[in-house]
Amino acid sequence: MPRRLTASVLLGHYLSAFTALGVPLFLPRILADLGSAVPTWSIGALYVLPTLCTALAAPLWGRLADRHGCRLSLLRAHAGLAAGFLLAGFSPNLAVFALALVVQGTFGGAMAASNAYLATQLQGEGLSRALNLTQYSARLAMLSGPVLVGLLADAGLGIELYRYLAWLPLLAFALVLPLPADAPRPRRHPAGTPGATELPADLLRLLAVQFLFSFAMVVTFPYFMPYGEALGLNDDALIGLLYSLPHLVYLLALPWVQRLGGPLLPAGLVLLALGNLLQFLRLPAELLFALRLLAGLGMLLAFVGLHRCLAERRRAGGAGRLFGWFDASGKWAGTAAGLVAGLACQRYGVAMPFLIACLAALAALAVTYPLLTRSPETAP
Repeated sequence: MPRRLTASVLLGHYLSAFTALGVPLFLPRILADLGSAVPTWSIGALYVLPTLCTALAAPLWGRLADRHGCRLSLLRAHAGLAAGFLLAGFSPNLAVFALALVVQGTFGGAMAASNAYLATQLQGEGLSRALNLTQYSARLAMLSGPVLVGLLADAGLGIELYRYLAWLPLLAFALVLPLPADAPRPRRHPAGTPGATELPADLLRLLAVQFLFSFAMVVTFPYFMPYGEALGLNDDALIGLLYSLPHLVYLLALPWVQRLGGPLLPAGLVLLALGNLLQFLRLPAELLFALRLLAGLGMLLAFVGLHRCLAERRRAGGAGRLFGWFDASGKWAGTAAGLVAGLACQRYGVAMPFLIACLAALAALAVTYPLLTRSPETAP
């Protein structure tokens, strides 16, 4: 049953992630279907609106999941995403479309909900591997979603894309519905007491590593195309391949890397920092392929190590609250990284985000070492 349960949760997560990650790239074209002039600045605001709403809502959903069950929260996440996409697909104007994005972000959040539910069914190394696989499904959706949705857009579909894609999280809902419910976690502290909302210092440190690591990854995303062009690359397909290489490393190498022992998290952060530093130095374009592979290996090692730390600390608190805060820290990092990347490129050029990513990875490395004293990574 655990293997079938994990497969159902992961497939459901992929369907919802495909839905959420496939459309944003085509947002400018979709907004044109609303029939009114859309300010250029609003495209960026609408792009991050669901992420912001997820960051704000995830801790609340986590507490409710511990109180009422993580499976129920996972069903809510899939249904919330479907509702947001249906509303977007039938939006008559920009205001309703923005409301639909708020619904999508506020009531979605399949990553945190999937991880929390898996944490109620699995333990130790089994949970760590499952967390690696939810990231695997997210990376797979990040690569396949824009390509397949792009084919639909090329066929002439605009805002109605949202109506068709809404069926995918509904299918994910159907996959999760027959799975066993988890027992709600009893509250240890009365509402209003300090212990009801405080997180242990050890978990706060873990959230700080997650924030810095996520920031280091995302800050280089928005302006990678002009960075490649500045190196003399004029082939959009080649730039797209180089952009995707770190995610391809995760997809191809995860089965082997997760079998490794040792301190993977600090090793990954060191490689990520080195890869970004070398990209900041604008080495010849012929070396960019190797540098992207290096950064991808660092990302993979850091993810696997971080998930081991997270699985170990699952026993320190309710799964819903833990994964709610963990997901929220990543979403806040992504939002901040997008803003910082824009400001840095405007003032210092398109290579500056790579130096910022290097510094963020080194900061995460500095925060990491106390986490390893109780981590399975340090076990012989």
